[in-house]
Amino acid sequence: MEDQFHNENIINIKCQSQHSPRPDLQPELRPEELYIQYQSNICVVKGQPLFENLKRLRSQLVKDKNNIAAFKLESLCVRKWGFKDQSSINDVAVIGLNLSNSFDHLLTASTCGGFDVKYRSTPPNSTLVLAAGSKPFLGYHYALEGVNQAVLSDVAKVVTTKLKSALPGWLTGAKANETKEETIAMQPVDNIGLRFGLCDLERTSLEIFLCPNKKLAAISDYLGRVLLIDCFKGIIVKVFKGYREAQCAFIQVPDERRSKHRLGSKVATFLLIYSSKKGTLEIFTIQQGTKIATFSASKHSRLLYVTHGLMGFTQTSKSRYVCPLTTAFLDGDGAIREIFIPFHFALAEKNSIRARDIHLYKKIRQLIKTGNQARNELENEIFKISTEIKMDELKMQTLDMLLKSKDISSECILKFANYFLDQISEEADKESQMTTQNFRILCRNVRALAELYLFATLSENSSDESSNEDAETPKNNRLNLDSKDLELLQKLLDLATSNTKWNTPHVRFSTETFSVTDFLSSFDMNMPNKVELRSNLDDDQLFKISEVLFKNYISGKCGNLEGLSNAISNTNLTVTDIFNLLIQYWVNRSLDINLNLESDMYNFFNLVDTLVKLVPKDVLATSDNISPFWETVRENLANNSRPFPALMAAMLCKNVQGHVIFEDNIEVLTKEIIQWSFLIGKLQDVSTLNIILSNKPHVEKAPLPKLTHEQVNVSLKYILQKGRGSVSELTAQWLTSCGIDPQYVVINEIIFKNSLEGSSESDLNEKLNEFQITEGAYLDTIEQVKSEDCFKFLNILKQQFPYSLEASNLLVNMCWEYALAWRKEITNLEYLRVALTCLYTVPDRCVKDGLYQLIWNTHLKILLENSSKLINKVGKLPKYRLCQQDTGLSDKEMTTFIGICMEFINSFLETVEKSLISNSVSNKPELKFEELWENDAAQPLIQLALHQKNVEYNLLHLHYQLCMVLHMITKLGVKHSKPIDNLFEGSLVNLFFTDLQRESNVDWSKSDFKIDNSRFNFLTKIITSSIETVTFEEPDQIYCKQHVEWMEKCLELAGIWNLGVDSLKRFQIVQLYISGFDILAQELIPAVSDCHLLGEELLKVAANRLSQFLNSSPNLGENFAAFSPFLSRYMMSLSQTWCSPSSLHSISLLGKQALILIGENQKELSSLAELLLDACNTLESIHSGEQ
Repeated sequence: MEDQFHNENIINIKCQSQHSPRPDLQPELRPEELYIQYQSNICVVKGQPLFENLKRLRSQLVKDKNNIAAFKLESLCVRKWGFKDQSSINDVAVIGLNLSNSFDHLLTASTCGGFDVKYRSTPPNSTLVLAAGSKPFLGYHYALEGVNQAVLSDVAKVVTTKLKSALPGWLTGAKANETKEETIAMQPVDNIGLRFGLCDLERTSLEIFLCPNKKLAAISDYLGRVLLIDCFKGIIVKVFKGYREAQCAFIQVPDERRSKHRLGSKVATFLLIYSSKKGTLEIFTIQQGTKIATFSASKHSRLLYVTHGLMGFTQTSKSRYVCPLTTAFLDGDGAIREIFIPFHFALAEKNSIRARDIHLYKKIRQLIKTGNQARNELENEIFKISTEIKMDELKMQTLDMLLKSKDISSECILKFANYFLDQISEEADKESQMTTQNFRILCRNVRALAELYLFATLSENSSDESSNEDAETPKNNRLNLDSKDLELLQKLLDLATSNTKWNTPHVRFSTETFSVTDFLSSFDMNMPNKVELRSNLDDDQLFKISEVLFKNYISGKCGNLEGLSNAISNTNLTVTDIFNLLIQYWVNRSLDINLNLESDMYNFFNLVDTLVKLVPKDVLATSDNISPFWETVRENLANNSRPFPALMAAMLCKNVQGHVIFEDNIEVLTKEIIQWSFLIGKLQDVSTLNIILSNKPHVEKAPLPKLTHEQVNVSLKYILQKGRGSVSELTAQWLTSCGIDPQYVVINEIIFKNSLEGSSESDLNEKLNEFQITEGAYLDTIEQVKSEDCFKFLNILKQQFPYSLEASNLLVNMCWEYALAWRKEITNLEYLRVALTCLYTVPDRCVKDGLYQLIWNTHLKILLENSSKLINKVGKLPKYRLCQQDTGLSDKEMTTFIGICMEFINSFLETVEKSLISNSVSNKPELKFEELWENDAAQPLIQLALHQKNVEYNLLHLHYQLCMVLHMITKLGVKHSKPIDNLFEGSLVNLFFTDLQRESNVDWSKSDFKIDNSRFNFLTKIITSSIETVTFEEPDQIYCKQHVEWMEKCLELAGIWNLGVDSLKRFQIVQLYISGFDILAQELIPAVSDCHLLGEELLKVAANRLSQFLNSSPNLGENFAAFSPFLSRYMMSLSQTWCSPSSLHSISLLGKQALILIGENQKELSSLAELLLDACNTLESIHSGEQ
């Protein structure tokens, strides 16, 4: 859809929506119009037909896109208004209908037409259009609405014109020319009258910014002025100077207080002026014209001002679409910033109590911010100003500000709270009831907490005789701790301090003083009759709160427990929060060597005994069930990260509860004692675990790499949530951080069980033999294990967790920890090697079998699969970049990784074979765990390993063959085209890296000739490459260990693939002779079955050696005469392959060996061998004669 309204350049486009962008503030309706400004006129397009056409076009596009050109649209209603009386126009704003009264109508008619002008009795409706430009500076143009009654003379002129144009056609009989269809652009412009204007010949106005209600407007000009004018009266309300290139906007702000007036709440209008030259954004009130705020801004920003809402409405009901941002500030960095202005800034300060209170509030804030005065003077000045604040809302804000200031003392806050409470009681009827009630609640809670803070902090200086007397009494008389409990605590203390060389971590909190404002801000004080701790407090804040309240009482400096109880009772603090804070301080306080623990336990007991009296009796002790209060205390102790102090607290709380429950309710007392006993037993185990694992012993010459783990706060809750595998997992992390040899873990297990059973040294040696400990190292190994500190403390843990810390369980988790460390740092293959070392050391064969599957599926399978695909694609070991791209490893690291996988699958295969032979697969061991866990759903790692199904042996063996092939290619650098596809059947290739537990019919013995040929060629390449590893250490000694190992693997693969093993052996011997390793080849000849073929091949090698000798000799003609024609033709028929340089004597020995192997049956070859020997003898005689 397109149309041309006028043949000039478009300067500006504006619109007017039916609903205001803020219909909640401006509910009146306006006609929808689109304003298009040209250089000399403005076109006004009615919105209703325009949007109706657009809606019809959209519907037609959905129905049929092809016939859209033939679709007819309704004609648009366009009015064109021209400005003939103004010199230049930069901006135009259509204000709307100007409904003037009779007096204004008569005054306008007489002013414009003179004394004798004819006028109408009723004023005509006209649309006011403001035009900004020059001459005049701002023009007021009026476009008359409706149709004027035609004058008789004008009618006569029109009729005469029509007759003159039609007369020639009537006289000559010619047809009139067809008139062209008149378009909107051809329509004439209606000039509208300029009734008056604001004249300023030296200045030119630039832009018009309309207020949302269109009663006011801001005009900017070239000289940096901004004029605020009344649109209908033509009066300049305010002039702002010094704003070049100004951007203006208006913001309407409703009063937040609800009004009962029929017109709704009050609405204040503010003017915003952004000056890009100055880089400031300033806000002014419209009513007073005063500046209320100035903000610095970027010089490349933009002030966005939305003056219209959604277009295309057909209903006249109130719109529910509210523009969220009518004014926004687009910063230079692209960020859009909202502008919020409180309503009270529009109020006159002389007549507004709120404005005066805000002024006082700001004055207090400035005093606190500067802080130039002494504290007493500052507090007195603030209090004096606060007494002048009238509104409760501002008083509440003032009190909140004081609570956030660290320069205000607790006495001052208490003074403010008392004063505000007195003022509320006197002036409660003057404020809204809800605000007053909230303020009263806040003041009461602040007063109570401030009094508690003062009591707790000032009580240290006060002496208490009763506390001194109580301190002299025997403490064990009231603690009532059993000798068993005391022995337990002493044992744990000795364990914690047994090695002073250990680096024992402690919980450390900030040493800064905890001010009263920090103390009060930690509580929610807005609830009636109840004060609670805030939910977002961290452990540091909780400890500081508890330290303020209970430090002096637990240390024995203060003994006025009744006074503390009364102060806490007045605050309406919940009993749960009180005991949480008490336990928080007890368990997290620093434990010093010089600390009198017995005295602190006695003080804690008295404190708990006193605070328990604050708990209602029906909550503290129920008649037939467990107390929910004590259950919460037990839960808090179980969740604590320091179980040893929690254990002491549990013992003391248990004794306190025994005093509270009535003696006649023996059943409830028994239930509570059972619950406390369960908790104490669990805390004892976890305390031992936490003390040992929180320390890292030093291991000299650790054989394995040491891992670093995140510090874990071992608590009873953590152990229970993590499940039955948590203890073994944490202990394994502790052992891996020390770098302990996994073999030592097995040896320590044997030594520990042997000491428990009281067996002899001979039994110990037999058990060590069962676990395949290295021979000849019994005594040294045993002494080394016994001397390690980590095993001493591991055996202490074994007494608490005998099942979770068995050797198999620990090694399984150690293996998994090292495997996880390797996954995080995949290039560090040492972690993977150590993980598999731990796996190989697992004593239990069933556990080891399941762990093999977990390691394979979780860690090795995917990476090995990617490596095999890459090698199969390239046909050899890829280069560094390609390996790094597909696997994350370099070419050397990939070779090492495949070698490790080869060892893994080989060991896996051996374990499965042993299990099948001993039939131990069906007899899996039964796992046992401590009674600490009940109905645990989370399975430990060792249980997952045991629950693995049996693997398919043939499928595992197929992967063993694949790993061997990949290992040969990467280690020896052999190139073979698509090794996986050409060495294995297609059905077998599809089975690679599938589930090892999958039942499949694997038969690798069946293959076609092409695959057999490829396999044989591949193995010959491996043999040839492995011979390169053979070297001479001395003239008569040959190093061939690696070659022998590779040859064994080749023969193993040949046997699996049903290839001719004898052919490979012959090929090996021939290649050794070619390379010059005659001594080694001579030793391997008896292992060959078909000696005739070997003899024939060795004869060729001898002939090639002789030919190479002749080519290197200086007298070729004389030497060649020693050869018979038959021998010469034979030598020339052979392919000239490279051979290691050799002497005539070694060639003669090789010829004799070939003659022996050929035998007498093959006369032609034997005669050739004899001729070759004769030639060698002749050449030797020739050379000896020359010498």
